[in-house]
Amino acid sequence: MASLLKLTPSPLLSTSNLCSFPAKTPTWHPIPHTFRIKDRQIAQSSKFDSFLDLEPKSKPESLNFDIPWFNQADRPKFDVVVIGAGPAGLRLAEQVSRRGIKVCCLDPSPLSMWPNNYGVWVDEFESLGLEDCLDAKWPITCVHINDRKTKYLDRAYGRVNRKDLKLRLLSECATHGVRFHTAKVWKVNHEEFESSVLCDDGTELRASLIVDASGFGSTFTEYDKPRNPGFQIAHGILAEVDEHPFDLDKMVLMDWRDSHLGNEPQLRASNSKFPTFLYAMPFDSKLVFLEETSLVSRPVLSYAEVKRRMVARLRQLGIRVRAVIEDEKCLIPMGGPLLQLATQLFRQWRLALW
Repeated sequence: MASLLKLTPSPLLSTSNLCSFPAKTPTWHPIPHTFRIKDRQIAQSSKFDSFLDLEPKSKPESLNFDIPWFNQADRPKFDVVVIGAGPAGLRLAEQVSRRGIKVCCLDPSPLSMWPNNYGVWVDEFESLGLEDCLDAKWPITCVHINDRKTKYLDRAYGRVNRKDLKLRLLSECATHGVRFHTAKVWKVNHEEFESSVLCDDGTELRASLIVDASGFGSTFTEYDKPRNPGFQIAHGILAEVDEHPFDLDKMVLMDWRDSHLGNEPQLRASNSKFPTFLYAMPFDSKLVFLEETSLVSRPVLSYAEVKRRMVARLRQLGIRVRAVIEDEKCLIPMGGPLLQLATQLFRQWRLALW
């Protein structure tokens, strides 16, 4: 489960995934999203004690939305070119274009749905004016520190409706003149007074500033030192279950308990070195999002290890997965050296804004 953060545009070459965190508790109860189970292809299993044999059959969705495309006949010079149409890239393009700045957003598939779920603190999304993009809310979050201690946070948490948020950002981008181009960026060049990107279709675009929001695997971002980050890794499923033990008015932010590994000496030993926790969003008595997460480790844990720990945890919680609607895999670098800052980029960013 990725998280969405309030955007503060930065004069750097790179932005990471847009995320969100901070404060206050509305008194509502969860608002379950209406999942049309019968309209989906869902993998089902006769092995209720494990979900590892389940393969979701739902296919990636593309949005039916008319966005303004870049026209080769236009002069290909922009104030800002944004590489990537994920949450970070679209939010940046939307915010910058509101100030009258000419923006182009490049992505190999700008209308594809984002694959991962996003969770946010409700008050932060309210402050961004995006609360209507939430499809479920929990007034309380809890953290199980161990078998004897649980911390309750008097702060509402929500799940983002990915389709609603992307359509909202695309609509705002279109309203404020952002142009889109379907392509993969091959090369970025920086000159004295402007920069350019060369795309795999041969298109070259020039801009005062280029922002790389394509993700941690980008080859365009330079660092002060060799990278050796730790990694957060997670495996999640949106699942139909026989039953689950979670309160419907509480979102489980972290469950660090490890008693489910009592009969798994190898897993318990590795968990003592690199612990994982469960993240759970209960939508109703039969539908729940579950994710096992390693917060950070170096070297990174394997997906197989994370899945095995999740199977052991669900077995102890008495959760029998009948069907997997969606699954997701997250891999996020944590820490490492700072980005190299180019003085020229600072100057060009100021020119673009003012």
